[in-house]
Amino acid sequence: MHAKFSRLLLTALLFCFLQNSTMAQSNPEETGARACLENYMSGMGDRVEKAFHPSATMKYVDINTGEFKDVPIADYITRVKAGSGPGKRTISIQSLNIEGTAANAKIKIETETAILYDYMNMLKINGEWKIVSKIFSRVNK
Repeated sequence: MHAKFSRLLLTALLFCFLQNSTMAQSNPEETGARACLENYMSGMGDRVEKAFHPSATMKYVDINTGEFKDVPIADYITRVKAGSGPGKRTISIQSLNIEGTAANAKIKIETETAILYDYMNMLKINGEWKIVSKIFSRVNK
């Protein structure tokens, strides 16, 4: 009887997991928002630029000086395009919340020397998701 119950429970859990995966994949808003975030996470200049609205902002507190920084997104994109690509890192979407035409996401980036958390605010503008503001936190390893 115990083995039968275990198989039934496992089957039910698998069904729930597959159903949730299918629902997430079939949600066009989530698909669009994730595509925008994937452009950002690519680390490739043109794709990163496509992810941001031209008037987007980037704000953070410098880990070394404690100074508040407010960087025009055009300056950030210029630095990304001048770089050699994303380098060695792992990056993942930790959370994504969507309500109507607004969304926010938390992204974790881990390199050999630091862990960064990006918090992205996004809007669906003219049918396309765009990042309109980015703040982040960095912790050195």
